[in-house]
Amino acid sequence: MKRSKSLLVANILSTVYSLYLIFKFGFAIIQAGGAEYIKALDSYFKFAFDILGMSSPAVTFLYVVLVLLCIHIITFVLGALIGWIAFARKKSGSAKFAATLYLIGTICFPIYLFIGLPITIIGYVGGGKQKKINRNSIAE
Repeated sequence: MKRSKSLLVANILSTVYSLYLIFKFGFAIIQAGGAEYIKALDSYFKFAFDILGMSSPAVTFLYVVLVLLCIHIITFVLGALIGWIAFARKKSGSAKFAATLYLIGTICFPIYLFIGLPITIIGYVGGGKQKKINRNSIAE
């Protein structure tokens, strides 16, 4: 059975983007140590609140952005893993699920819209093409 080339492209792009996210944001967390990183962020936000005169809603907004960034990273990394499994097992449903994870990650953190949206679209196209390939190979 054949495999979808557009699904391969979506997986490569999502893997490269996931590695970028891990190197850019993940290593800062690992280097500082998980709990220590959270304490450092907490002390930074308290400093910003006390010294810079930031209001409580502004600090809450920063926390929300941090949570959405974490969701963005998790969904793209998980989507890349599921996408590769779907590509290896020739499963169109799993490929579409991976594309849905890309879409969720893109919606959660739309700053990277121009990176996440093409990966999402190519992932859905690849899942559809894989389904068509699977259907044609069964019919033959």
